[in-house]
Amino acid sequence: MKKRLLAGTASAAICLALTQGPIHAATLDDVMARLDALERNNAKLAKENAQLRDRVNHIASHPAPPAAAASTPKGNPVQHAAVAPSPTPPPEHAVVSIGGAPLYTKATGTNAFVDNTTVTLYGHVDLSGDFFNAGVFDQGNKFGVSSNLTYFGVRARHNLEPYGFAGWAAVAQFESLVEVAATPTERAALGTRDSFIGMETPWGAIKAGKADTPYKKSTAQFDPFSATLGDYNSIMGNTGGDLRAEFDWRAAHAVWYESPIWNGFQATLMASPGQNTARDNSDFALGDFNCPGTSARGSGSGFPLTAAPEGCTDGSYGNLYSASLTYNQGPFTAVAAYEMHEGTNRTGDEAVTPLSNGGVLIVPPGAVGIANEWAAKLGAGYGFNDGIGKLQLYGIYEIMRRENTVADFNERSRDGYFISATQSVGAWDVSASWAHANASPGSPGTGVFNNYTVTPAAGSADFALNSVDSSADQYAAGVKYHFSPFATWYLVGSYLRNGPGAHYCLGVSGHGYGVCGRDANNNVVAGNKASAVTTGMTFDF
Repeated sequence: MKKRLLAGTASAAICLALTQGPIHAATLDDVMARLDALERNNAKLAKENAQLRDRVNHIASHPAPPAAAASTPKGNPVQHAAVAPSPTPPPEHAVVSIGGAPLYTKATGTNAFVDNTTVTLYGHVDLSGDFFNAGVFDQGNKFGVSSNLTYFGVRARHNLEPYGFAGWAAVAQFESLVEVAATPTERAALGTRDSFIGMETPWGAIKAGKADTPYKKSTAQFDPFSATLGDYNSIMGNTGGDLRAEFDWRAAHAVWYESPIWNGFQATLMASPGQNTARDNSDFALGDFNCPGTSARGSGSGFPLTAAPEGCTDGSYGNLYSASLTYNQGPFTAVAAYEMHEGTNRTGDEAVTPLSNGGVLIVPPGAVGIANEWAAKLGAGYGFNDGIGKLQLYGIYEIMRRENTVADFNERSRDGYFISATQSVGAWDVSASWAHANASPGSPGTGVFNNYTVTPAAGSADFALNSVDSSADQYAAGVKYHFSPFATWYLVGSYLRNGPGAHYCLGVSGHGYGVCGRDANNNVVAGNKASAVTTGMTFDF
């Protein structure tokens, strides 16, 4: 039909040209050129119609996945007790988004390699101004500005359902600490926080990389003063005081499994191989340049002036195993968690130390040595409306043990307790907490008396810490105002009472710095009473 129509049109044009004479010969050429262009356009239109028909058939045979349920406003992932599955990509298949809003999209079926992939940029900013006193004879009142747990991350999720894997998705994340107030070091390098690759399935998710342990995550939401100088890790998860909470940890080179949530229950299991060529775990783990169980440039890390010259002998461990079981149903929360550090090296505590009173503290070889350290805890929470607003209550009982250590030199075995309460009134939260550490059987260290009128000589020591009570209490109270679900202002006050032989610190896990009982020569001043007031702002995006 199309050919007959074109032929008829051409014949009519030729006849018209002949009747007009030679003067119109050029017009005939124009007509033929236009007919050729029309034929090409008709062919292109037919091709486009065929492509459109194929696309409609493809959409009909592959319906769009159901829209994801609305998620709660994103906060600090460290404060979430359970790890929820990543959200289903929106129907438009966002490729790059900020806060879930797509910046660039691909139409369905245009590129199988980028379709159904969502990449999200996110972050958390927390900066505070602090006024504190370590309670040490030569320190006095100090001011500080801290960037706390500020971080930036990139998260990606590739939905595999359109490719025949219903309920499956490939996931990846890179997250890094951001030093807003301090000068950046390798602590703020790319990927220093939870970073991984993994696969989500209908039977749970399995991931590999680095992440907060299940033990840490299980009760993180219990602490209303996380990352402030009232953070509960001054005592909870902290076996011996000072600048580390050994069981509030982010495990490197780890593999972990997160189960689906079933009737409110979720289980998480993690294993981290030691990757240590030394039998006593005194080397860096293969692939790392930091002693295991320590933070970059932190206590025992192997960085100059932080560890003994013989290597990783201040908390370095081999394999790590961590597990948690959480239950969340309505107003009730329950937690059980366990974590083991194999072959923890504490030989740096073994020494012969003269005391200024003429005595000698002898920690013989093998008295502390290399041994397993483990912790277990039970926690519960309940929230209800008391007529003023929501009242949220939490409590934890924690056990920490170091095996095969002489009792007189074992500061790593003790029990601990924590309770917190938060009363919400409109946009305000009013919170209070108490953490307690029972006395440990002993201690391999020495302490400086806190009654000097002049600074003692560097390295001087006055008494054996295992000769006095090492219990401690931490109290905190504060308010938080929510401008929106994403921006808050807070004010927190905290007080830490160390027993005569205790040396716990404020802000050791999450705050930008810790406030410890140390004099100007870095001697341990046990029994100090530290206090702090901190105010700041958080912003999530």
